[in-house]
Amino acid sequence: MNYDIKDKTILVTGANRGIGKAIVESFIEHGATKVYAAVRKLNSVSSLVEQYGDRVVPIQIDLGDPQSIVAAAQTAPDVQIVVNNAGVFQAGTLLAEDAIAALKFQMNINVYGLIYMAQAFAPVLKANGGGVFAQINSVASLKGFRDSATYCASKAAAYSITQVLRELLDISENSQNCFVTSLQGAFSNIADS
Repeated sequence: MNYDIKDKTILVTGANRGIGKAIVESFIEHGATKVYAAVRKLNSVSSLVEQYGDRVVPIQIDLGDPQSIVAAAQTAPDVQIVVNNAGVFQAGTLLAEDAIAALKFQMNINVYGLIYMAQAFAPVLKANGGGVFAQINSVASLKGFRDSATYCASKAAAYSITQVLRELLDISENSQNCFVTSLQGAFSNIADS
């Protein structure tokens, strides 16, 4: 499916660095009218605002804080595309003492945060005639790695949730008229930039 972002209003979580920042810059450069740069700390996207002016609108979202997500959906009722890029990574094996704590932490952000985003923004997308809900996952959602097993488990769960969201919001299934996609990128050092 092709979807033209020209003249669209987009929300990107984790917009202050790495992949999220690159997504924001690319959307603006390809004609998006406005991009809500969703971050925990609003001043962390000041360089994007300086560069692109009022086409980048900082908005507070913490995937670990469901109320911030609900508030953002109320603040950004014009969103047509949601890119849920924010997430957390904590390395460790399943036999590590902190494996369960690491899994809980990553599930809270990478999975429950995704669900909260879908619950808050699916009605916004529907009210705007449909659109796109894109979940940034990882190759780790498809294959487990022993030194990041809990991260892999959280991303596999996020991929599964995204597949269900595709059925719930699909263009052909109901009047939601929303395209849902999961993007499985490879590990990269872009997050360090």
